[in-house]
Amino acid sequence: MRSTNKRILDAATQLLVKKGYRAMTTKEIAEKANVSEATIFRNFKNKQGLVEVLLSQYSSNQGSILEQTEGDLYKDLLHIGTCLLEELERRKDIIKISFREPAMFQGVINHVTEYPQCMKQLLVDYLKTMGEKGVIQSGDEAEHADVFMSIIFGYFIHRLHLGDRVISMSQEKMLEHSTALFVKGIS
Repeated sequence: MRSTNKRILDAATQLLVKKGYRAMTTKEIAEKANVSEATIFRNFKNKQGLVEVLLSQYSSNQGSILEQTEGDLYKDLLHIGTCLLEELERRKDIIKISFREPAMFQGVINHVTEYPQCMKQLLVDYLKTMGEKGVIQSGDEAEHADVFMSIIFGYFIHRLHLGDRVISMSQEKMLEHSTALFVKGIS
């Protein structure tokens, strides 16, 4: 991506998080990115075009996550949880944008939920495999996946909104502790 477009997208992201889509203007984006407003229109057509390009930057490959599992329930879930939390952190600006004006950003919300939905299915598939191997009891894989994802999401959303004011545990320690508790509960 050209550095001009990157500056424009970075400026738009910052303004979207701070002001919201309606309040943000292409003039403000241009000023913040140090480009002309015409450059924005030439490269992105309009604000909606900017948001579409912004969303296209957030794609990832969940398939490689399972390729790195070892068959050890604790280590594998720790790995999956770490990958999920890292990806949520990478997407935090777009998640903030989806919270700011949910009715206006239905497309953004749909995009934001795509990755977690894929991760949930990956987790369900992994847990089914572990059930077939007798490591865990079979039958509740989707519910187990929901609980595990809720732990990760709860921590992420809490840190996103409140920082470390209530939960001061580091990400690594939280993942280790919650994964150990979760594994104890399902095995």
